[in-house]
Parts: sequence; structure tokens; C-alpha cells
Amino acid sequence: MAKVEPIRNKRKIKQIVNQLAGAEKWRDYGLFILGINFGLRVGDLLKLQVKDVIDSNGDIKDEFEIQEEKTGKFNSITINKSARECLELLFEKSPIGDEKEDYLIYNTRTFPIGEKSISRSQAYRIVKRICQSVGLNDLRVGTHTLRKTFGYHSWKNGISIEALQEKFKHRSTETTRKYLGIEKKDVVATYNALDDLF
Repeated sequence: MAKVEPIRNKRKIKQIVNQLAGAEKWRDYGLFILGINFGLRVGDLLKLQVKDVIDSNGDIKDEFEIQEEKTGKFNSITINKSARECLELLFEKSPIGDEKEDYLIYNTRTFPIGEKSISRSQAYRIVKRICQSVGLNDLRVGTHTLRKTFGYHSWKNGISIEALQEKFKHRSTETTRKYLGIEKKDVVATYNALDDLF
């Protein structure tokens, strides 16, 4: 598998979000927003159904737990503000939401819509297309780009490598650093940002 990168540029992320919302591409919007906020492998992201994120009262949960496909381990996922707003939009504007078994990243070619999720290869094509649409043509893109974007920006916002190692179920912090593509210039920029604190 070729090494893929996170989207490091926050402005490009915002462009993608605005573009997908403006075009009312809610399924692709959900894939992107939930992908960069949940930090799941694409297989686990595509498995998510309405029942995973909605409680018995029909309200969006604060968090949920899934069993990871690859590791078999349980992973607790917080539904942050961005993910909550995304889910609200999905339930309001997309064809899903009435059925607890509906997939969040729904396949529009099946009937009824929501009965099946998209494939991994379709998810890859969507991620590649939306990155290219904002000029990220040189970025090495794959479905792991979403998960790595979550991790990279979590680290940039002060989440420790140790916490991300636990989140990603990596064996070492070095594996996590390499996985997220944290380069020497990123570390230097983070230390230089401390100048603004004092």
C-alpha cells in the first residue's frame, strides 16, 4: 500500500467543507467530515449506521463505541461539535435517517437509499476527487488521508502523541509519528509557536 498523507492545510480543509455543502453533496460531506473528526479506518467508518450515533430518544449521542474490524479492539468515539453538526445536516437533508439500519455513508445506487454503504474503492475515488477539486493535486491521497488528517490536526492542537498512539492502537509513539507524517519542520513550528505564549 502506498504511503498517503494528511491534509495539513486548514484552509484547504475549509474549502472542501464549503464546496461539498454548497453543492449539497451530503453523502460526500458526511464521508469527509466524519472521517476527519472520528479518526476511524475507512472500513469502520463505512460500517457506521444511524443506530450507532442516535440514542433511544432519537437524539445524537455524545459518544459511541465500535469494535474495530482490523484489530477486534473496542474504540470509543466522541461526537464533537463538527461531527454533530454534520450528522444534523445528514439527517435533515439527505435521504437517510428514518431507519436505524441506514448507513451514514450511503450508496445512492441502491434502493432504498441507506440500505448499503459505499465501497472502499468508491470512498477512495471521492476523497481523491475532493482533494483535487481544491488544488491538492500533489498530495498522496487515499482513504487513510481522512484518518491521518484527524491525527495530524489533533497533534497540532495539543493532543499528545501518546494519546494518539492509544487512539490508533499503535505499538509505539514512533509508529504514530511516522503514520501521521509529522516532519521535523512540524515539530520546529510547534516549538516556535510557544514564543507566542510568553
